[in-house]
This record gives sequence, C-alpha cells and structure tokens, in this order.
Amino acid sequence: MTNTNTVPIRKDIDLFSPFIAAMLIVLFLFFIDEGYYDFRWMREWGNWFVFGIYLLIFFPVQWLISHFLFRQLTGWKKILAMVSINVPVIIGLMWIFS
Repeated sequence: MTNTNTVPIRKDIDLFSPFIAAMLIVLFLFFIDEGYYDFRWMREWGNWFVFGIYLLIFFPVQWLISHFLFRQLTGWKKILAMVSINVPVIIGLMWIFS
C-alpha cells in the first residue's frame, strides 16, 4: 500500500507580491523626487493623489513581471524575489533612461 501526498498548487492570482514591489518603487521615487530625500511629502493630499496614479501605472507592470518571470515561485519566496531583484532593476533602468 502506497501513501501519496500531494501539494496543492495555488491557482488564484497573486496580487500581493506585485503590489508590494510597486509600492516600494513608488515610495522610493517619491522619497527622492517629491520629498527631496525626506518624507514630508506625505503631509499633502495632492501628493497622495499623484502617488495613487503612479501606483496604478507601476502595479500592472509589476504584475506582468510577477506573472511571467516569477510564476514558479509562491509566498514569501516570490515577495523576496520581487523585492530583491525586480525593484533594483526597475529603479536602475529608470535611472539609466532618464
């Protein structure tokens, strides 16, 4: 008699990892651009409005990268890969092409 254990594979869409990656990118951009290396930009509601627009732009890009490049990873491994690899690469590319 054999006993087989199966590991369930998540079929739902992972939105948390790309959201965290997009949030870190946009926070970094606002830290250096709007706040002049300070977090005082958080006091004004207009900056939060623009922050939301930036987040709406960066989130789909991060989701596409997460969905196609990091599809084999799940959970904390995916978040770690997105944050440690993807965020520095995106910021570096923005710095090179700006």
